[in-house]
Amino acid sequence: MLALIASTAVLSGCSSAGTEPPPTATPANGKPPAAAGGSYSAKDVCTYLKGEIPALKEVGSPVGRHANLAGDLAAFFESHGKPENGAVLDAATKAECPAVRTEVLALIDVESFSSF
Repeated sequence: MLALIASTAVLSGCSSAGTEPPPTATPANGKPPAAAGGSYSAKDVCTYLKGEIPALKEVGSPVGRHANLAGDLAAFFESHGKPENGAVLDAATKAECPAVRTEVLALIDVESFSSF
């Protein structure tokens, strides 16, 4: 349950600091909107997710991996900017790193970041 709450907060752009979520409009440059923590980049997320795979494989259950990834992604997005929601993260990772996306989602036993 805690992982669900943490991941929902990460993907909805909420944080415990009470900051506002990033704007919902995509800028003219086509990149996802930047958040207060930095500029969100699909390439950076893909690199990060690929690096997380070995650690996720060491966790004994999908629920544990889910919780682990939720916490780690929360920290990552705090410093790199947050995607608008899970659907935006899904689209970005499908385009940039579909194999990494598929492996990470299989490890946490979900079909998409939207359901993460």
